[in-house]
Amino acid sequence: MKIWTIQSLEFYNNLISEGEIYSSEEFAEPYFNNAYKWMINQMENRIGNRPNSNIYPIWAWYQFKNVKSKRPDLRTRGLLPKGTKGVRIEFDKPDNQILLSDFDLWHFPLNYLYIADSEKHAAEFDHLLTNAKVKFRDKEMYPSKLKKILECSWNKIFDMSYDCEYVAEKFSDKKIQATFWNLKRSEITKIDFFNAK
Repeated sequence: MKIWTIQSLEFYNNLISEGEIYSSEEFAEPYFNNAYKWMINQMENRIGNRPNSNIYPIWAWYQFKNVKSKRPDLRTRGLLPKGTKGVRIEFDKPDNQILLSDFDLWHFPLNYLYIADSEKHAAEFDHLLTNAKVKFRDKEMYPSKLKKILECSWNKIFDMSYDCEYVAEKFSDKKIQATFWNLKRSEITKIDFFNAK
C-alpha cells in the first residue's frame, strides 16, 4: 500500500541513519492520551502487537483530501509547526501492517464523543447519559455499560464503507489516515523536503 507521512527533518535523518524508526509516547499530545491508547489497542487487535510496550503509532495519509488528492499537499498550512523543516515521505508497506481509519471520525474518540447514525441516535445516547447522571465530558464517571456503547461506536472509523450521511463521507470523499508500528528506510519510494507554512 502506498502511503505518505509528514515528518520533521530530525525524524527523517534518524530513519536514514538507523534504517528503521518507531514512535513513542513523547510525541503524543498528552491531552489525547486515552484516545491514543484506544488506537494502540485497536492496532494490536487488528494488525498485531507492537514490538515493545513503549512504541506508539506512526501516522500517515492514505487519502489526504479524497480519492483524487491522496498525496498530502505541501502548500497546506499546519502540516508541522510554522517554519519547521519537514519531509513528505512516500513509502510502500504491506497492507497487513497498516490500519486505515477515517480522519474526520477519528475526532470522536479524540474528544470522547459518540458516533451516532442520526440525530435520533445522538439524542438516545444523550438520554442514557442523563439517566446515568453524567455529562459527556465526565468520561471517568461513565458506567461501564455506557463506556462500552460509546467505544463500540468508534469502530465505525475503521469501516471505509461507512458513509452515513449524518456523520460521514462516502469513501471517495473521505480523508483517510494510516497508522503502523514502524517505518523502514527500505520502504521509502520518494522524499520531498519542505518548510512548513
